[in-house]
Amino acid sequence: MPRADPARSDERLDPVRWRRPSRGMLLRLAAAAVLLITAAAVLWVEPAGCVPAEVSPRVSAPATGDPSVTASGQLSTRPIPPGSVGVPVRLADPTALTVVRPGNRVDLLRLDGARDGSTPVASAALVLEVTGADDPVTGGLLLALTPDEAERAVTAPSPGFAILIRPD
Repeated sequence: MPRADPARSDERLDPVRWRRPSRGMLLRLAAAAVLLITAAAVLWVEPAGCVPAEVSPRVSAPATGDPSVTASGQLSTRPIPPGSVGVPVRLADPTALTVVRPGNRVDLLRLDGARDGSTPVASAALVLEVTGADDPVTGGLLLALTPDEAERAVTAPSPGFAILIRPD
């Protein structure tokens, strides 16, 4: 069989013929269009009872039960007490995040890598929020500290922090 010369341009090319789509293809296209329109409508329309997160008021925790759950059953961040500042802290041992709850009081210790010891940073700090208890990479604590304690916590470099959980 002779090879076609690539320089020749008089070879015949059949035109692409458009065929009518099958019934199954039309049904799949219609279903995809309906799903896309529904998704766009859900994202576009704000339900009547929803309030955007950035303007939602803080709801105080009920007097009984878990302090991190509001009366409506939703999780809430505790407000920062007057005279305190909120300081995010990552722990050297993130497994401690699984036993700490908002409302607990903890002692914060800075670990000293050179001396294999610890330095007290804060005493009886209020835990405002526990984030990422199931993910040690992103997990941490939001603590309410006095301005002096906060300065001690953020100024000196350290390999991490440790906590001592105080009894209620």
